[in-house]
Amino acid sequence: MLVNRIYFIVITFIIMISLSFLIENTVVAGIITFAVVMIGYIIISLMRNKNRVSLLEEECDPQAFLEATERQRKITGRNPKMNTLLNIDRSAGLILNGEFEKAKDTLLSVDKSYLSEKNGSLFVYNVNLISCHYELGENESAERLFEKEMPLLSPTNKRMKLSIKLLNADRLLRLKRFEESEIEFKRLLEEKISKRVELSILHSLAQIDEHKGNLKDAIYKYDEVSNNGNKLWIAEQSRKKLTELK
Repeated sequence: MLVNRIYFIVITFIIMISLSFLIENTVVAGIITFAVVMIGYIIISLMRNKNRVSLLEEECDPQAFLEATERQRKITGRNPKMNTLLNIDRSAGLILNGEFEKAKDTLLSVDKSYLSEKNGSLFVYNVNLISCHYELGENESAERLFEKEMPLLSPTNKRMKLSIKLLNADRLLRLKRFEESEIEFKRLLEEKISKRVELSILHSLAQIDEHKGNLKDAIYKYDEVSNNGNKLWIAEQSRKKLTELK
């Protein structure tokens, strides 16, 4: 990270010197340099975050996402708010890696004073924690949190709206309301979703097929998740299911 700071300082210095030759006014050159450097920094940060999220959503590699998140923590983790947001990201990676207890512990260690309804961080925190409870079989805790917190939190963007739809469909599955859950999951397949979300839905639908005795359909869906899920926990679970059902 020290190397990155040195590069940043050197680039800033070069831009400042170059502009000083082109613009005789040093103050103006300094303002332009600051603006260019800040815009560049924001663009690089956005690209880095997009690439990090893609490790989960398209490459289906939660371990690589967790490693990238820790690298990001070394860059921005000194800021308590950013460190908190990265812990929420970490919990998502752990959930998709099948480490539900670790994910729950990570979330429960978060200082919620740094979370906000405005930027969606409180919403994501609660969605992830509810998911942990469901995965650990703690349905009463999940339901209590769902009924207490979610009505107070409004999704403000497409990603959050998709998250609440997924949570609702999964909740119906956990409550053994299979027909309703199946309808909701199939509706979600018609939306623009990432590869990871699509595979997650297929895994849930395979569980519903298995419950209904539609083993041929279940095997087909488990096979899809197994072949395309890379290092996701559900891909490993699908491989185990295929061994049992075939």
